[in-house]
Amino acid sequence: MNRKLILPLITLCCMMALSCKAPVAEKVSVHGEIKDLGSSTLCISYYNQENILAFDTVSSSRSGKFDFKVESYDEITPVTIYFSEKKCWTTLFAKPGDHVTIKGDIQLVDLLNISGGKVNDDLSRYKKQIKRLYLNRLAIIEGQFTSSDEKDEHLAEINLLLKRVAKDYIKDNPSSIASVVLIQDFFYQDYDPSTKALLDLLQGEAKDFHLTTRIREGIQSW
Repeated sequence: MNRKLILPLITLCCMMALSCKAPVAEKVSVHGEIKDLGSSTLCISYYNQENILAFDTVSSSRSGKFDFKVESYDEITPVTIYFSEKKCWTTLFAKPGDHVTIKGDIQLVDLLNISGGKVNDDLSRYKKQIKRLYLNRLAIIEGQFTSSDEKDEHLAEINLLLKRVAKDYIKDNPSSIASVVLIQDFFYQDYDPSTKALLDLLQGEAKDFHLTTRIREGIQSW
């Protein structure tokens, strides 16, 4: 063989070999900085590439920082972080390649700012709208009122307002997957009869989202 042809042939073979390799799955990267979390064990649950629920653990530093990566399949999927020592949790929504940041105070876990990925960004903007209501609700739970009847009355009023704001968001954003999350959190989990009507408002990717399907299947057993 002509020696002048050897190098081009080797180069061509290498290029063909590289092109035949299976693509490397992109991971979801998560970075957290949470006040008052401290050194703690975090339990992570998520759906892997085989669409099977998987579990992992990670530790936070004394300053409340943590990092982890998970392999997810090529659809927006929930990743739940359970803060075992604090007995609370939060959920983010991500797809392969997303870089997600979580910041805030563990004492206000429902108001944690989760950014990175459209769904998380939409939900964080929504949390800013209802921050005052959440803080008022927390004050009531922690004993702002001494009478149990008064406490129950004010909690019911706050919960009704939270549902009203959520319903307005869903009506204004029927194509947003964040709307599906709000249906689950504020209506479906409360066995609210308006759940079906809200599901019927959904459009586009929100209508076809896998969580939407699970909620529709769930309400059939009510």
